[in-house]
Amino acid sequence: MNLESYERTFSTNDKIDHTAVKKHIEKLRELDQYLPKLQSFILVQNTVSQRYEYICENYEPLLGYSKEEALKNGMSFHFSKIHAKDVPNWLKILDDLMIFTMNNVSPLDRGKCVYYWNYRLKNAKGRYVNIQVHQTPLYFDKKSKPILGFSQNTIIGNTKRQPMIGVCKQLNSSNEYETLFYKNYSESLLIDNLSNRELDIVRLLAKGNTTKEISSKLNISIHTTATHRKNILSKLQFNSSMEIVNYCNENHLF
Repeated sequence: MNLESYERTFSTNDKIDHTAVKKHIEKLRELDQYLPKLQSFILVQNTVSQRYEYICENYEPLLGYSKEEALKNGMSFHFSKIHAKDVPNWLKILDDLMIFTMNNVSPLDRGKCVYYWNYRLKNAKGRYVNIQVHQTPLYFDKKSKPILGFSQNTIIGNTKRQPMIGVCKQLNSSNEYETLFYKNYSESLLIDNLSNRELDIVRLLAKGNTTKEISSKLNISIHTTATHRKNILSKLQFNSSMEIVNYCNENHLF
């Protein structure tokens, strides 16, 4: 796989100070001994060297590939398994998220951001599985560019192709993530026409939150939340919040 585009997106003149991230790696190794064997695996990605600082034990049983081989051969080993038709959108998502972050998020707030994207990846049995990536920056260069990230990678749904979506969220004062950037890079979804605020409300509805709980988490009034819910139902042409929940579950959103 040609990773020139990836290199441009994460290019920097800085080197990562490994002593600054050592505590994160040590904690992950400690937790790895006790985490249940679920459908998720953890990676710590060094975008400067394009190598993994850490790969959790779940990587091998879930994907069938050797953890040692991935550590030895770097990120290109894992990335080479991404479905060829998904690669252009995957690279575009990473580029857009980086451009958005550097141009629209203040350096002080970048540590509060998390990023989501997805792609199909071929496992050792030759089957493609849908991977949803939830990435948090761990280290920034002198220009506050994120260059090392912790990611939880979850196998979702079945082998059916999912819409490729790029998302940036930021933690607010109520310890809730609010959407700053959302873009669908493939087939359309009903929620594509919703505003970022409406997307946050849909996400919280899908997780079972009440109007009062949503208002508290997003720091808005109950009246404002109720108005948004009414507008969301109208835009989606649904009759109830349960239809929203079912739609999100069926499409493995949020």
